[in-house]
Amino acid sequence: MCGIAGKINWNATPSADSVIKMCNKMRYRGPDDYGIVSLNNVVLGHRRLSIIDLSENAKQPMVSSDKRYFIVYNGEVYNFKELKKELEKFGVIFKTSSDTEVVLYSYIQWGARCLDRFNGMFALAIWDNNLKELFLARDRFGKKPLYYYKDAGKMAFASELSALICDSEIPQEISYEALNSYLALGYILAPLTLYKNIFKLESATFMVVSDFGKTVKKTRYWDYAEKFRKKVNSNQAEISENVLSLLDEAVKKRMVSDVPIGAFLSGGIDSSSVVSLMKKYHRGDLHTFSIGFDQESYSEIKDADRAAQWIDTIHHNKICNSRDSQELIKEALESYDEPFADNSCIPTFALAKLTSLYVKVALSGDGADEIFAGYITYKADRCYYYAKILPFFIRKLLVKFGENRHSRKQTKLSFTYKQKQFFYGSLHSPEEAHYLWRIIFHPEERVAILGEDKRELIYDTDPFLIFKKYYERAAGLHWLDKNLYVDAMTWLTDDILVKVDRASMRNSIEVRNPYLDVDLASYSASIPANLKMRGLKTKYILRASLKNVLPGFILNKKKSGFNAPVGAWLGLDDIDEFKLFNKYVLDKKVKM
Repeated sequence: MCGIAGKINWNATPSADSVIKMCNKMRYRGPDDYGIVSLNNVVLGHRRLSIIDLSENAKQPMVSSDKRYFIVYNGEVYNFKELKKELEKFGVIFKTSSDTEVVLYSYIQWGARCLDRFNGMFALAIWDNNLKELFLARDRFGKKPLYYYKDAGKMAFASELSALICDSEIPQEISYEALNSYLALGYILAPLTLYKNIFKLESATFMVVSDFGKTVKKTRYWDYAEKFRKKVNSNQAEISENVLSLLDEAVKKRMVSDVPIGAFLSGGIDSSSVVSLMKKYHRGDLHTFSIGFDQESYSEIKDADRAAQWIDTIHHNKICNSRDSQELIKEALESYDEPFADNSCIPTFALAKLTSLYVKVALSGDGADEIFAGYITYKADRCYYYAKILPFFIRKLLVKFGENRHSRKQTKLSFTYKQKQFFYGSLHSPEEAHYLWRIIFHPEERVAILGEDKRELIYDTDPFLIFKKYYERAAGLHWLDKNLYVDAMTWLTDDILVKVDRASMRNSIEVRNPYLDVDLASYSASIPANLKMRGLKTKYILRASLKNVLPGFILNKKKSGFNAPVGAWLGLDDIDEFKLFNKYVLDKKVKM
């Protein structure tokens, strides 16, 4: 796991200074080693977090034996040993035991089609020094980030936005379209970034820049929506068995490491299933980690302790106290180079910091909610059709009632907040309702914040327009499958995985997500919707698959989000907590 950076100038030799600054800026992404290569038209830089093949031979940037191709790569391709055997049949002679070398020669052998063969997480750049061509690619769900800037005859890229803008030649004009997305959702949807001319490469996408920078071609190489269209023709018992087998294999693949490995453990079904399966493949004591709060209704420490005792791990807890909250909030928010208002980023940062004291790699249960339908929003989607029976004016009154009730909550999401959000969504189409379950600031509120002169932009670039494009790709699917797909393309990629990547890499640890294994996710998409959610029972088929793996107290544990009591820490009002935290982050991160 690493940080990558590069600068290309097809008309001159670029200075290495900017790339050196980029790499220094994200030293924490790769504190173990540093490398840079400067050629006629390109400078490539790399910060290394050594996980597989710790030797100098695996150092990056790495070059092919014929000196034609150069790679900088961030991530892990878990099936690299199988690919290595296949490449050796073509006569490739490997000098390292790293997956980087396998990724490089896979590209040389198969071109962009190599991405179809990779099972893992990655962001990579490969430079063809003969053709003067740049190849950029990102993994299927966008676990690893990649930002880029393109101008006439010039280009730059980096793993982080804050690193990329170390290049003084890159303009830093604020994107109000991105701020519109942030204020609405609490995060910025790809390909947008905080700056107008800088973009995120989208998940499951590669980009080729050729013809001396004149030709730029982006291609989506994996279509997750298509996986939902091909339903399996098996009974529930067979499907359950297949799910468990694929999850077990996904965990096993992610146990490959030349450094200590542990796991996050909350005590819920997602993390507990991963840890339980890890025990089969881990030699010696397995270390697990969890974070709790002095406000008990937010804390899952007791659940995590109980799960750790049942699974038999060496468990580590840390309680985040209100007296230390200001410093924790400040430290956590510094990990994000764009405004980001998912307050679970705060305990995630604390969790990564704790974990880094003991291991260098951690497995996580992230992704299970998106592929097996675990969120309360999916219950809301089902209830939506019943709520529509109520007259429109009654639903409108219920929204108003929720807005007018102010009470200091003692739980993560108050009933009042849920009521207001639900009935507001019920006033709209099913697709808009799903989008609105998580909305923070509505368009007129965004106008009030960004200014009347931005009114047209705010309505013309409403984030729902991006959601709508994804819904169009999912046309004809069951409503649950549609929403699972859209959430994977938006919420998962641009919120959940951003949160985990920035928090973990800031603390120099690698986090692996078995539930986002390509084989498991693809199979899950093919499972009929009525097996993912039965009535209001979420993750129905996953629970059935794990009935012989986990005890009832874990399988039947009520879903609890990983939120911090930020409202109480900052003295924010209950009903407006999400809005006030969103604005708090905006004021800290952006000078307008």
